[in-house]
Amino acid sequence: MKILFLSLLAGGTFATQVFAQQAAVGPGSVKLAKVEPAGIKSPEYQITGGPQKRYKVGTWLEVEVQYETAPEDIDELTFNYTVMVENKLADGSVTYVNIPKGKDHYAVMYIPPRALEKLLGGKPMSGGSVQNAWVSVSRQGQILGQAAFKPAAIPNLPRVAGLLLNKNDTPFAPLFYDRYEAIKANH
Repeated sequence: MKILFLSLLAGGTFATQVFAQQAAVGPGSVKLAKVEPAGIKSPEYQITGGPQKRYKVGTWLEVEVQYETAPEDIDELTFNYTVMVENKLADGSVTYVNIPKGKDHYAVMYIPPRALEKLLGGKPMSGGSVQNAWVSVSRQGQILGQAAFKPAAIPNLPRVAGLLLNKNDTPFAPLFYDRYEAIKANH
C-alpha cells in the first residue's frame, strides 16, 4: 500500500511539473531576431554510378530567422512565413519539435529556383528582389512572436500558395542538420 501511494505521488508530481512547464509557454517565450532572406545556389553532390546529367545550378531564396526560447523545453513551434517578391506574397509554414531552452535556434524556408523565376517574371534575382519577409511563431494557435526583414505591415496583395518549402523538401535537407530543430513529420 505504501509503495502504491509513493508511486502515485511521484507520478502526480511528475505530471504536474510537465503540465506547469508546458503551460508556461506564452507571449514572450520566444524572441525572434531579424528575418534574413538570401539567394543561395543549389548544393552540388558528387554521384558515382548512373548516367551523368547536365544541369544549370539554380538560385534558391532562403529565408532564415534566428530565435531564442525561455521555457526549459517546448514541444512544438510553428513558424509562418510570408515573403513579398514582385508585389506577390508567398506563404508557407514549418513546425519544429522538441525545442530546448536557449539561444542560437534557427528556422528556415526556401523558394526553389523555378518558382523564384516565376515570381520574378523571368528576371534574375537581385538584392532588391525580395521586397519584404515576415515570420510569426505560434504554439497551439497562440502567436508568441513576430519579426520582419523590414518593419512594415503585410500588404493586401495577391497570394501564391505552395512556393515556400521547408528544409526537408529541398536539396538542403542533409546539410547543416544540427543548425535546425527537427521538423514535425506530416502523417
